[in-house]
Amino acid sequence: KVYSCELSGNKITVKGSLSGVSRLPFMHYTAEYEFYADGKVKTTLNGELRENLGCCLPRIGFEFTSPAVNDTFTYFGMGEGECYADMHYHAKTGMYESDARSQYVNYVYPQEHGNHIGAKLLKMGRGLTFASNGEFEFNVSEYTSEALTEAAHTDELVKNGHTNIRVDYKVTGIGSGSCGPYTAEKYQMNDEKFTFEFYIM
Repeated sequence: KVYSCELSGNKITVKGSLSGVSRLPFMHYTAEYEFYADGKVKTTLNGELRENLGCCLPRIGFEFTSPAVNDTFTYFGMGEGECYADMHYHAKTGMYESDARSQYVNYVYPQEHGNHIGAKLLKMGRGLTFASNGEFEFNVSEYTSEALTEAAHTDELVKNGHTNIRVDYKVTGIGSGSCGPYTAEKYQMNDEKFTFEFYIM
């Protein structure tokens, strides 16, 4: 739900909340978009989770759709294979190149894949560049989040013919809930308050 949307100078400020249908909001937020003469857009998200939420969120961030099919990209972060907050000791920080198709991991049960943590730069081959003074997590995929959620088997996965880009403040670790203990608390997205800033160029 959006409570307000205001334009002042070069900045758009949106105040709103996120919730399931007909349920209490699980997060209130303020999103700011500052536009500069050189085409750069500074995006700032300030969020606050509801007290006693009782669970962690899978991720908090933004999802973009590029019209390019299987776009290539260059990034500075942890790679070159997928890595998460609780699965990254095999990864090294550096500059890497890849494409959306190569990021797919053929899990028996379709799910989240291809995440990268500790990123400072993501430059799409035929699109935008995302950068941060801090760090962010990202995922580039041929599949939308909805497609991955709806498919129970790999043969049910349907590409949308675009490149789907997720730029996140934080993604909950993969854990081992299907065959062991749930994701440890320190790897969960349960920050009560947070600020996430990045630039789109």
